[in-house]
Amino acid sequence: MKSRQVIMLRDLLHNEYVRPNEFMEKLGISLRTVRMEIHEINDILRHKDMRINSSSARGYFILKGERTQFYEFLNNMILSLKKVELPETPGERFLFTFIYLTFIKEPISVQNLADIMYVSKTVMIKTLKEIDEYLRNFNGLNIERTKKGIYFRGKERSIRHILSETLNYKTFGSILMYKVLKFQFGESYSKIYEILQKELPIILYRNNLILIDKSVEGFLLDLFIMIYRNKAGLLLESETSRQYPQVFEDIMKEIEELLIQNDIRISECDRNFLKDCLLTKRVLYDECVKLEPRKEIAELTEEFLSIVDKKYNCSYLKNPELKKMLSIHIDKMLYRSEQGHFEHNASIRNAKELYKLQTEMADILYKLIFDKYGYKIQEEELGFIILYMGAFAQTKIKAIIISDIGQSAASSMAKQINNYCGDKIEIIGSFSLNYIRQYSIDVDVIFTPIRLFNVTLPSKTKIIYINYVLQEENIKRIQEFLINYHGGVNED
Repeated sequence: MKSRQVIMLRDLLHNEYVRPNEFMEKLGISLRTVRMEIHEINDILRHKDMRINSSSARGYFILKGERTQFYEFLNNMILSLKKVELPETPGERFLFTFIYLTFIKEPISVQNLADIMYVSKTVMIKTLKEIDEYLRNFNGLNIERTKKGIYFRGKERSIRHILSETLNYKTFGSILMYKVLKFQFGESYSKIYEILQKELPIILYRNNLILIDKSVEGFLLDLFIMIYRNKAGLLLESETSRQYPQVFEDIMKEIEELLIQNDIRISECDRNFLKDCLLTKRVLYDECVKLEPRKEIAELTEEFLSIVDKKYNCSYLKNPELKKMLSIHIDKMLYRSEQGHFEHNASIRNAKELYKLQTEMADILYKLIFDKYGYKIQEEELGFIILYMGAFAQTKIKAIIISDIGQSAASSMAKQINNYCGDKIEIIGSFSLNYIRQYSIDVDVIFTPIRLFNVTLPSKTKIIYINYVLQEENIKRIQEFLINYHGGVNED
């Protein structure tokens, strides 16, 4: 029974008569819909020898002799509705509606969808707009609107990938996951889900494929969703398979044995789909079985780091650990793009605030990928690249101190600067004004308590005037320099 049918029954029990226009005004529906709802309720009541009657003069009514039976029927209906997990917040409503739409085979009207979610049509229209907005970030899935109603339009592979990613990143904990899956699949879903939850991590660890926690959860969802979409007759289209790492084959063998023990059979298409899912999952590099990126991606990574090193006077390319990790990460990132989905962890967006220079570096990779593959990498994905570049940043700001009153004063200033700036600045020495007039000094910044004149310096070199004993305004000046420092960028 729909939520508005419960409301109609309550009104009929609280009033002797209810006119059709009263239902229309209260529920925001047409006269035709009122008649349809009454007809549906009477269909449910028929086997109980009860019915809602109508009078052309006064409207709809319930016979006095049947009112007790109607109260009992209504209370039972309300109890059964309470057992259904319904969305309580806009975020929950988004997820419930999203997963429901991915499993329907025929278009559904907005009003019927609203009834299923126990909300008004206005609220459901707002939820669908939010889903529309969300899907713009993905490739290959959108809401299609027809005269018969709405449905999700997209390839089966895209629907599975995007559904898994959405559940993984929008449930925020096991309670909401339980509510969403129970709503869609009923109480029985938990048996196979709990088996996968227990056994899948063991299988992955046994084969030394050490995924990050979110990737383990994501792969569990890939597998679970595959099982239930197959049950619903929503099957994968066959596609040409690729070459996979041997560890993937070993893992799939164990997974299939586990599924057979639980009377679940999968096709070759399903096996290849799950291996494609594993290609996208992020790993813990130090503990994980050795994975190799595609040759073209290793070359792309090298090209990216080479451009960055040249433009920002860095030495990323000389770091084999970074090259290895970044190549594998970019490879997995591009597999995600090929499949039409992406990592959407909103907290990663803060990386831009933490590493402003590395954000510019990540933009170089964005352009390289777009030019070579046509993919527009999402902001969250770029956030991971920014964090890699920030974590492996080797460039220190090279500085000298000019002192006109001796080495002790210069050493004192150097110690004060290092106390405030940590290891961000490397002071390579102290020099006199006369020395730097005669010999070129290639540094990023000069700290000096005296005015510099008649000196030729590289265009990148910044002069910061400070006192022998650093004052608050000196510290602010140095901090502003560090915030705005761009690594001696070569604009060529």
